[in-house]
Amino acid sequence: MSLADLVTRGIRELRAYHVPRPEGVRAKLDANELPDALPPAAAAAPGRELAEVALNRYPESDPLELRALAAAELGVPPASLVFGNGSDELISLLCAAFAEPRPGRTRASVLYPDPTFVVYRIAALGHGLDPVEVPVDDRMELDVARVDAAMAREAPNLAFFALPNNPTGTLWPPDEVAGLAVRYPDTLVVADEAYIEYGGRSLAPRLAELPNLVVMRTLSKIGMAGLRVGFLSAAPAVVHELEKLRMPYNLGSLNQRAAVWMLRHQRAWLAERSRAVVAERARLAAALAAFPELTVFPSEANLILVRVERAGGGGGGGPATAVWQALASRGVLVRNLDRPGPLAGCLRITPGTSAENDLLLAELPAALAAGR
Repeated sequence: MSLADLVTRGIRELRAYHVPRPEGVRAKLDANELPDALPPAAAAAPGRELAEVALNRYPESDPLELRALAAAELGVPPASLVFGNGSDELISLLCAAFAEPRPGRTRASVLYPDPTFVVYRIAALGHGLDPVEVPVDDRMELDVARVDAAMAREAPNLAFFALPNNPTGTLWPPDEVAGLAVRYPDTLVVADEAYIEYGGRSLAPRLAELPNLVVMRTLSKIGMAGLRVGFLSAAPAVVHELEKLRMPYNLGSLNQRAAVWMLRHQRAWLAERSRAVVAERARLAAALAAFPELTVFPSEANLILVRVERAGGGGGGGPATAVWQALASRGVLVRNLDRPGPLAGCLRITPGTSAENDLLLAELPAALAAGR
């Protein structure tokens, strides 16, 4: 037996998550980040705050200040929260804690619409669970009847719904997701609200009545991507199991202190910048829709999904990658999602600053010509 034979069976065919980093980037529009850094007058203040952190000591295992602020963000009791190193770790914790197969089955399953956030699949396979992928329709909208049928047939332990969704930007109906939690009380239904600042309505008010509902958030999309702070709210029984597996020092001291400072002192600025992104999203989407080679999908997140059409119509397979390469060579970095399946011919664009978006629009005609 070789070491390769010891690799977890479900991940043998997976590829590691790769983030391209070409040189000469002038507009970074690939990662769903807030495009604005802190204004210079405010940028020095967190440095002074972080200088007080005792780096020779372990972080607070229970970040009480951050807990209070995050609970206020969600409008939930502080004790209902679990913190993760970004929402990625929380997804992994959920898959690890609720992986027991149901009677008569050899493996548990995790359900999610497809396409969606790739970490749902990675975490499921990494913990020995079977992914159940339910295709969305041609408009990237949720087929609720198909999801309902899959829930009844597969009886998944977990079901993830990104509200709004990445990479499509689609906002699936929150009430329909809550309805699934009502109809399937023995499945944990996870509302991933990473992009809630840009569109949608939170399901947090339904937590008290739905003990199998989990609402997940992250600070990454609203200006704190470098801190890797995520949190979820759930019923006490769910929190109890997750806390057994959460590593005691999973949030670094610097990350905790910086997140507290940002939420205490810059929350209004962060909210204002998120509103600016929404305005730029509308402007950019309208400008992109004017290109006949592009199909632009409606978005309620800080991203825009476009499909590069082949000459004469039809979803592209090769042109999108050529367009991505041409843009990258001109200093404009977007996310290339072009692969067989529902995302064939697709690129994902994060709305940046006005200047960055203008640069994209200026370079796009030549890039589209390269894709023909």
